[in-house]
Amino acid sequence: MTKTWEDIAWEEATPPRKEWVVEYYAKVGDETTHHLSVLAGESMEEVQKNLMHELRSTYREAQEIEVTVMRMEEIEVEPNVAMFNGTFTP
Repeated sequence: MTKTWEDIAWEEATPPRKEWVVEYYAKVGDETTHHLSVLAGESMEEVQKNLMHELRSTYREAQEIEVTVMRMEEIEVEPNVAMFNGTFTP
């Protein structure tokens, strides 16, 4: 028996996750490294968890990591047209 359009269960598309830019310094021992990452997450708490996962995978051997977050903000979905000064089209 063939299915009709009414028989097909259409899956709703899941909305894309928000992206956040995270700028931070990681200090391990005497060495400080500047990082700029784009992480996904619906809330700031989820982004913080993803940042911890990134730190654990990047610094596997470190006993202690001192982290200073400089910036954590959601990336705008729509580009800011004023930044292009009429030269380019976003």
